[in-house]
Amino acid sequence: MKKNLHFLIYLVLTIILLLGSDEHRLQKANFLGNILFAPFISSIEQIQSLFETKKNNEILNKNIVQKTIQIRNLQQQFEDLQTVQFNFDLNEMDFSLAKIIGYDGRFKEHNFIIDIGKIKQIKKDYPVISTEGIVGKIITVSQNYAVILPLDHHQFKIGVMLKRNHLQGLLESDILGNTFMTMIPIGSDIELGDTLQTSDISSIFPKGYPVGKVIKLIQSPNKIFMKAEIETFVKPTCLDQVVILHYEKEKNYEREIHRN
Repeated sequence: MKKNLHFLIYLVLTIILLLGSDEHRLQKANFLGNILFAPFISSIEQIQSLFETKKNNEILNKNIVQKTIQIRNLQQQFEDLQTVQFNFDLNEMDFSLAKIIGYDGRFKEHNFIIDIGKIKQIKKDYPVISTEGIVGKIITVSQNYAVILPLDHHQFKIGVMLKRNHLQGLLESDILGNTFMTMIPIGSDIELGDTLQTSDISSIFPKGYPVGKVIKLIQSPNKIFMKAEIETFVKPTCLDQVVILHYEKEKNYEREIHRN
């Protein structure tokens, strides 16, 4: 029915256009063009424009969402940086912030998993610190994750010294997480309350990073060396964010000291 109606309308319009002189036919064509066809074509163009506008709006909305996420990530990074106020000088050293996202190993002997890795130029043996002092070192790195060996783990060892007189020793912990400064010669000038920091002997850390303080002096049966129990400034299990220093040395002095 609709097809027949359309055909009749087109037929009538054709007959009307054909009747009369050339001048009359031209006038009728202009009239029909202005009254019928121009609005029809304009409507089609408006509909196409609306579809294009809708498509462009969808693209813009997606871009806005992406930019919003990027801005929020940047804001979070900025907020994290604002919270990092070190109690020591970084000497303009490059570093990366990382979040602790998991643990690996048994209680008192577990390692920490962080949310950055090779993609952020993190390497094995990079030192790890917090705002208070040293935390540990990187021992395993994948593309997006890394594992930290904390300073209270029995496998962690670094060269340390007293801040007051630079008395040298080795920092190590037992399987219970108790931390000590070892290889201290008998009769050395060391007192309760003395503070420890990393020394030049350390192959992991730069010199001068805070470690802890002496809380107990322990005599050794061999009467050659003594050791001091240390209360570390950082409790790794209380951390949720750490700082990775982009720092390397060529020789691992701690291994040489421990081997000898």
